[in-house]
Amino acid sequence: MRFTTKKLNLLVFTVSTLSFLVFFFYLIPKFSANPFQENIKLLDLRFWYTPIDVFHLFHQLGANGRDAYQFFTIYIDMLYPLVYGFWFYFSLTFLLKKLFLNNNKFICLRFIPFGIVLFDYIENLSILYLLNTFPQINEVSVFIGAIASSSKWIFTILTIITLIIAIFIVCAKFIGSLKIKTHKN
Repeated sequence: MRFTTKKLNLLVFTVSTLSFLVFFFYLIPKFSANPFQENIKLLDLRFWYTPIDVFHLFHQLGANGRDAYQFFTIYIDMLYPLVYGFWFYFSLTFLLKKLFLNNNKFICLRFIPFGIVLFDYIENLSILYLLNTFPQINEVSVFIGAIASSSKWIFTILTIITLIIAIFIVCAKFIGSLKIKTHKN
């Protein structure tokens, strides 16, 4: 039974990794609202924004850019959080179980990526609402979206820091075990 679970986990991790790579290197660059315009920073990429920022961005995008942004948000960015969320979850689960075995206090850190997913969805829904009501800008929706964006980035930073620390510790333990094996021989 355990062998089957390991194979299933490896399969799920492999599929989530491949999905993540397809989104990151193909779908997002291809369908982003402005993949080649360096001077435009979409709301998803900002830590914070104001109603004036939203109005200026949407005006700068123009009708075609807003349509592309809406398409991107609905068809790409509503799936992407699940893809990266599960990839981070499986990566952290693997590393944290190697480090802490059954210590639930630390293994629960694997759930941090779902904070990113939650706030990314709130951000996306806010962006879609704002795009659909433009040129009217609802300040409450902007505020909710901006808080969600900030929260998403905070959870992203926490996830990446946790992942880096876990990788570092797993590598250090592996190197340490190699040194012990070398000294015994």
